[in-house]
Amino acid sequence: MSNPVNASPPAGYLDDFDQVRRVREQVADHLDHMSQGLIQSELDGTKASGSLGFDRQITLVKTASDHLRQGVFRLVVLGDLKRGKSTLINAILGERLLPSDVNPCTAILSVLKYGPQKQVTIYFRDDTPPQQIDVATFKWKYTIDPSESKALQDKDEQAFPNVSHAVIEYPLPLLAKGIEIVDTPGLNDTEARNELVLNYLNDCHAVLFVLNTTQPCTLDERRYLRNFLQNRGLTIFFLLNAWDKVKTSLLDPEDKSALTEAEAKLRQVFQTHLSPYCSVNGEDRYQQRVFEISALPALRSQLHDPKASLDETGIPAFLDALTQFLTRERTNAELNHAVHQARAVAAHVHEAVERRIPLLDEDIGNLKAKVASVQSEFDQLATVSTDFQTEIRQIRDREAQSIADSFRAYMLQLEKTFETDFVASQPDLEFLDFLNKQNRAKFHESFKRAFERYLTDKLAEWEMQATQQLDTAFAQVQAVADQYQATYTQVVEVINAKLLGQSYGASGHPYNDAETWTDTVFEVLDAIPNSLNGVVGRLSPFWRRVMQAVFTSLCVTLVIQMVGFLFSAMALNVFLVIVAGAGLVAGQAEYVRQTFLTTTRQEFAKCLPQIAQEQQQAVYEAVESCFNTHETEIIQRLNDDILARQTELTYLVTQKETQDIQLEQETDRLQRLDQGMAEQVSQLTALLN
Repeated sequence: MSNPVNASPPAGYLDDFDQVRRVREQVADHLDHMSQGLIQSELDGTKASGSLGFDRQITLVKTASDHLRQGVFRLVVLGDLKRGKSTLINAILGERLLPSDVNPCTAILSVLKYGPQKQVTIYFRDDTPPQQIDVATFKWKYTIDPSESKALQDKDEQAFPNVSHAVIEYPLPLLAKGIEIVDTPGLNDTEARNELVLNYLNDCHAVLFVLNTTQPCTLDERRYLRNFLQNRGLTIFFLLNAWDKVKTSLLDPEDKSALTEAEAKLRQVFQTHLSPYCSVNGEDRYQQRVFEISALPALRSQLHDPKASLDETGIPAFLDALTQFLTRERTNAELNHAVHQARAVAAHVHEAVERRIPLLDEDIGNLKAKVASVQSEFDQLATVSTDFQTEIRQIRDREAQSIADSFRAYMLQLEKTFETDFVASQPDLEFLDFLNKQNRAKFHESFKRAFERYLTDKLAEWEMQATQQLDTAFAQVQAVADQYQATYTQVVEVINAKLLGQSYGASGHPYNDAETWTDTVFEVLDAIPNSLNGVVGRLSPFWRRVMQAVFTSLCVTLVIQMVGFLFSAMALNVFLVIVAGAGLVAGQAEYVRQTFLTTTRQEFAKCLPQIAQEQQQAVYEAVESCFNTHETEIIQRLNDDILARQTELTYLVTQKETQDIQLEQETDRLQRLDQGMAEQVSQLTALLN
């Protein structure tokens, strides 16, 4: 593998991304032709038979085109501290760009993207204007001494609390192909800092999760995977870094049988813990998602000899799989989504043209009479919209109350299993540190972090239950939508029969579901500016992601609030009980541990009713917000469709009242518009095939 410094991966990988960019540009060109054609048609219509109300269709194809032209492949790199995340990124880029001595206090989330000049922009959490610095300054300023790092970690403080993230621009070929890499803080940073990472997870194409062979699948790593990545619809590549150390750690590195045995045991450990995250629609993709790599030797090799082979480091095999995923699976999904949008627009244009042409030769009196005759049907369409909205709100209120009640019940049950569950969150908690006044502050912070972990684990369990319940609720919304769509279709058929005559449907222009209610529940979501993993097709996964994002944010907030409340309300009582009994048995760690856990459980139980009651409303509002966003999009789009149908008739009447319409010329113009849209869709389909 030839991988020169400042050159990134070899031509093979770059060629794949070049081809993707070319196809994206071609598809975007076709979409632009469609939008330009629609814009011109609307302008021409003002001088002829009137506008056909293509505003939404124009926006739809322009948005799809812009998304393809501006699209990037965003990769989020996750991993605990000192797993080699930055070293891996440097090895992929072929440049020692990021500081590789990462610790909790270099908790600067860094976004690497292409730029013609080497520069770093620091963004802050408050109103401080972004600050531009050079790369060398960034490396120096945001990398701190390990001893300082440890001191800050013990105090649960951040080195740069006012910094949000850094954007690093660099003129590297791989970045120029539209790759963006997000380098994240460690997993065992505070849960609040993890929230920043979670925000980026909602906007990525793939996750690169870096583990280390010297500490395979630690408790923190398993917690993070279970609480934040499981069942999220994310594509995760697991990189088992420092695989070369398996050999060097042996008593006799040249003993091949010992090496084979050690590697087999290690592979079994990783497969046991990682397999659940490598299944796609029931298909096992472990071999395509898990890679044994040696990032540091790969980087050293590139810096020493840019043309040296990296095959033994595992990096080429990983890049092959990543490139295939991005340039084929993800790209095909995005392109098919764009073509789906184009087909929907072309179908809408065809329907509008076929409605308009038969009415062109109607005299103004007959036309007004026909328009007046369908007013009752338009009222029925409005009723469909209102009734559908009412049912959505009924489901919303029922589910919001049910899930809020489930949260309250769940919280009140935590006392029963507290001691067992809490122990799993604090295996390293040194209880005897409490008896030493010099270490008491340290113990307090350790206890607080352990409680954060405990609450995060328990809320993650509840979150998954709540998300499943919401998923079922949205399936109910879809079932209701199907019923209203059938009614909507029937009413539109009546409108068409009154306007165009019964022969319209018989002449080869049936109004199927996609043409009569183009804004189905799923298609509504297509138009939402969406970079959440480029979701396409039936968009239940999109809303699953939206709901999970809401709940994850809610749970992080609840943890912070509850920890603050608990430690102000109960910590003093817990510590006083321990102090009172510790004098007789000082040094007996088991006594301190049992007393600590029992007293903490008792004090926790006192607080639970208040916590459950106060936070129940927050849960209710979170569920409510999911439905409200959903409802707003659906009903607005449905009402827009009704208005567009009415408006196109109003425009036609107005034009007939104010000017003569050239029948043959206007018919030809509309037919050419229809044919032009169909040709663009045909060319798009051929391009992808």
